[in-house]
Amino acid sequence: MTINYFGDLDSKKLEDFYSTDIEIESHKIEVDLNFDCKSLSNEKAEILNNCLKELPNTIKNSWQWIMNDYKNGEDVSEYISFHLDDFFEDDPEEILKGTDSNLDNKDRFLQTLRVNRIGIYPDSPENYLVIDWMTDPELSNYILVVNCNEKFELEYITVES
Repeated sequence: MTINYFGDLDSKKLEDFYSTDIEIESHKIEVDLNFDCKSLSNEKAEILNNCLKELPNTIKNSWQWIMNDYKNGEDVSEYISFHLDDFFEDDPEEILKGTDSNLDNKDRFLQTLRVNRIGIYPDSPENYLVIDWMTDPELSNYILVVNCNEKFELEYITVES
């Protein structure tokens, strides 16, 4: 069975984990597949291939969900505050370099976020797709995580390290 970006997988003898790097809009992103079961039905393979084909759109949607949470929620604001008010309080320019200095620091920080990893969990309909957004990983190991269901709809946003 052929899976986008991953090539041929033996749908009857799946490994637990597959990983590859892809490029979307000039950014290298690690994508991994995580299986609990040892086989993949044609229906689940179709959903998986659709997920992989739609990654650029899903990433754009995840950015909109992040911006919506920033304006109306708590998780994104807490993530930003943690970095600017606690972690880089003395020297915010260290994490903000290369951003538009005409904006306030919170908006500048948002400009530093990039998709670092996408995890796909075909056996978990509620947490099917996990998109990890990060600032410079050399400066912070904290991740803004966007979790989507198998219909590629937002389930929740959270912060992890």
